[in-house]
Amino acid sequence: MDTKKLKLNLDEAYDYLKNNVKIHDKIEISYNRIFAEGEILNMDFSEYFGKPGFKMLIHLENDSSTPTIEIDVNEIKDELIEFHHFPKNGEDILVTIV
Repeated sequence: MDTKKLKLNLDEAYDYLKNNVKIHDKIEISYNRIFAEGEILNMDFSEYFGKPGFKMLIHLENDSSTPTIEIDVNEIKDELIEFHHFPKNGEDILVTIV
């Protein structure tokens, strides 16, 4: 299966993550100098300190002393470089931030 490639600005990429990535999908995400790949275990849209939140809990697929990480997407939004979304049912999407 071919990978669909998208070039999105930061706001569009944020919206894509929020609206399209689901629990049990796989993701490879690059931000700042961080690269993480794994399965989405949870998507949290709770309110934090009176503001809407957006956190992804990811089970890492590599050898690590901490196999699960939580990414606060609101905190890293401006540092996003790209991500590769592997939906459980659907076409792979590679998103590059422009």
